[in-house]
Amino acid sequence: MLLMSLLLSVITLNPAMAPPSAMGFTQGYVQGSPISPDSTCKPGDICASSKSFHRNGCFFNNFWNNSNGGTPLAIDITETGSNGSPVYIYWVNNTNKTISITGKATVNFYCPRLR
Repeated sequence: MLLMSLLLSVITLNPAMAPPSAMGFTQGYVQGSPISPDSTCKPGDICASSKSFHRNGCFFNNFWNNSNGGTPLAIDITETGSNGSPVYIYWVNNTNKTISITGKATVNFYCPRLR
């Protein structure tokens, strides 16, 4: 087995017995459009959602600027299974008054490398 590995490493110019390569970390932003047609959201309601994320085991942080959602919205992350299955991101109004969303609600994410 070792001889075969060395022979293949010479033929393919790869190191013998190299550990399998792993994906590096991933980071970026995910956005969700307001659910309400008039972009208002009552206390305790889900204000926006996103279904376009498909990697489990990531960390999320609410992102805010003058044109996007964020504070005072809270984020709720729901993973549905193993890696590659949908991850649902919800933005919830955690205040005691109705708020208006002036753009897309946004989170930034960081996913460590897969093993």
